[in-house]
Amino acid sequence: MLSRLTLICAVLGGTVVRADDSFTKALTPADFQAAGLGKLTPDELAKLDELVRAQQSGAVAKAKEETAKVVTETVTAAVKEETTKAVTAAVREETTKAVAQEVRQQVQAEDRTAAQKQASSAGFIDRVKVVLKPGTEIEYTTLDATLVGAFHGWQNGTILTLANGQRWVVVDDDRYWAPSSGKPVHVRIVPGILGSFFMEIEKGGRPRVRFLGNAAAPQAPQ
Repeated sequence: MLSRLTLICAVLGGTVVRADDSFTKALTPADFQAAGLGKLTPDELAKLDELVRAQQSGAVAKAKEETAKVVTETVTAAVKEETTKAVTAAVREETTKAVAQEVRQQVQAEDRTAAQKQASSAGFIDRVKVVLKPGTEIEYTTLDATLVGAFHGWQNGTILTLANGQRWVVVDDDRYWAPSSGKPVHVRIVPGILGSFFMEIEKGGRPRVRFLGNAAAPQAPQ
């Protein structure tokens, strides 16, 4: 497109120069006579120069129009290209910011959830420590106790009551059945990971349990 514009400008410049000259006077004597122009009167020669000049002027106007059209197309294409680049860069930048913000919010939400879970587990353990071992002791110690009533085994949802009044529910998916011996069954409550507890039952397995609270009044072992 640039080479085309250059060519049109060159032609236009050359045409303008010729338009300012007299056609008949620019001819050599030989060409003047060969064209039969010597037979014309001065008025006829002037009319001929006028016609040639008008034709050349039309060519100049057409060249100017073509030049303006080419310039307009060139500028429009350049503007479109720059606009497209600017819009693309802006969209890319906004998309990057949005994705980064979304990832940042997701990470912060996960951190808050983890912190809440940790705080909740710690709070539960602290409460259970107080229930299991009243007094001023801070560190947890394993609780040894006996079950109330006859022991026939356990499954998920079985509630086991200790002689000190504590009630624990089995949250293990496994199950265990045993015949009643008629004797007090000794158990030990030991801590697990992430705030979990296990009940080690004498000859009765080791289910995972959850503390429910204290019974209305401690019951004596039967």
